[in-house]
Amino acid sequence: MDNQKTMFYRPAPVLPATLLVVDCRCKPSVVPLRGDMSFGRIYNGPQCDIVVQSAIVGRRHGEFVYDDSEGVYYYIDNNSLNGTYINGVKLERYNERGSRAYRLTDGDIIRVDRKTLDRPHPEAVIMIFCTSLRYDESWRIFDTGRLVNVTIGRGENNVVRLTDLSASREHAVLRRSPTGWAIFDNDSQNGVSVNGVGIQGSGRVSDHDVIKIAGTTIIVFGNLLIFNNPKENTGNLSVYIEKKTVDFGKKTLLRDIGFQVDSGDFVLILGGSGAGKTTLVRAILGDSKADGRIILNGQNLYENFKSMKSQIGLVPQFLTLRLNDTVKNTLMDQADIKLDKKNYSKAEKLRRINDIMEKVGITNLQNQLIGSLSGGQKKKVSVAYQLIGFQKVFICDEPDSGLDAASRTQQMEILREIASNDKIVMVISHEPDDAIDVNTGESLFTKVIVLAKSSVDNAGHLAFFGTPDDAKEFFGVNKLQDIMIEINPPYEGGKGLADEYINKYLALQRRSRHE
Repeated sequence: MDNQKTMFYRPAPVLPATLLVVDCRCKPSVVPLRGDMSFGRIYNGPQCDIVVQSAIVGRRHGEFVYDDSEGVYYYIDNNSLNGTYINGVKLERYNERGSRAYRLTDGDIIRVDRKTLDRPHPEAVIMIFCTSLRYDESWRIFDTGRLVNVTIGRGENNVVRLTDLSASREHAVLRRSPTGWAIFDNDSQNGVSVNGVGIQGSGRVSDHDVIKIAGTTIIVFGNLLIFNNPKENTGNLSVYIEKKTVDFGKKTLLRDIGFQVDSGDFVLILGGSGAGKTTLVRAILGDSKADGRIILNGQNLYENFKSMKSQIGLVPQFLTLRLNDTVKNTLMDQADIKLDKKNYSKAEKLRRINDIMEKVGITNLQNQLIGSLSGGQKKKVSVAYQLIGFQKVFICDEPDSGLDAASRTQQMEILREIASNDKIVMVISHEPDDAIDVNTGESLFTKVIVLAKSSVDNAGHLAFFGTPDDAKEFFGVNKLQDIMIEINPPYEGGKGLADEYINKYLALQRRSRHE
């Protein structure tokens, strides 16, 4: 390996992130983040990029910093007088310039307030960092007045009625007492979280807390509830694994894994022998927890597993449809499995089916038998079948194993189409170069994760994360499957360069942070 070659680097595009900002005016505003931006209060002088009306916010209170090497945002408090809290924890002074940089993920709650957060200042400010917020979402303000019980859900009789189909009909109820609010989960399908932590049955709610119900965000501001009525929530998956051990911590399978993928991404997972591909998949599914965080649309899977487990799941190796059934009946059977009777009426299931058929473009086929469809039409029905539920992430462990070349290509086309419907699809494959767009000749994958086993600690490390073209350039190969030759050990027909590529990727990240 020629260590004298110039390291490959291309700046990542600026992440399309936003801030949902609420100050004492109680009017939510969505502020787009475009690279490095400063945050402070309105005053008669030079203004920051993001300004709020608040006497307790400094003139230049903090900074949002974009790191193009990883495509992520950080926040730094500029040693402000009142400080900044993120997810309830105050950022401490680090040096004369400010706090340590805090890496932001979707749903992080940034707050300027008193030290006692359960007794907020009247001019406190809340900002929610978002990478899954749609610009066309509508925001509403509901005054609870003297109400003691505020029911929340999809049903017509709720005080706060949600249009989000992933919310239950009678999802939760807010109850007021002399000591404040409490929220009760009515055994909903997708659960309730307060400030990013899922509740078990019930939980206390203080002023300025943030409640999450399915895709709906509710901010408590005194007697006011500020909430959105989103379309189907999309966003990103952030994976941070410090380590994954077995045998009571004696053996480490994975170490220092970190990446973020977005809705629409079709992700290939490649790995050398024993590098931990299946271990990574199980950690993301939550079947086998690692030391770290799996963040989906701002919520921690490990902390909210009961309510979130239905959002990440496996796809069968090869989907087979009953040839003697109609398209609509096939989708209704899936709806009966994915959408339980308690939370979804037959009319709501039909509405979901009709929406998906329209989205995929098969409404005109709904009464036709599966057996009468062309190959391309069957693919679309297969996509619709997987989209009926509200799963956000689809993971496939060798979905092309044992299939012929034509079937492998068909399977990958179906999975790519699922991803293109604002989902995330992650695939372990030993034949990645069969996933090719027949019209352009380009890879169907949008991102590639490469794991390699280090000889230093015998654990799987991240050796690359980026686009397919960048992966081939990074490893100096013409085909994705040839990456395995570079990192596999000699006794498996490889060059045994795993350690070199792990170190090269680390150096690449360090260098890009300083450019």
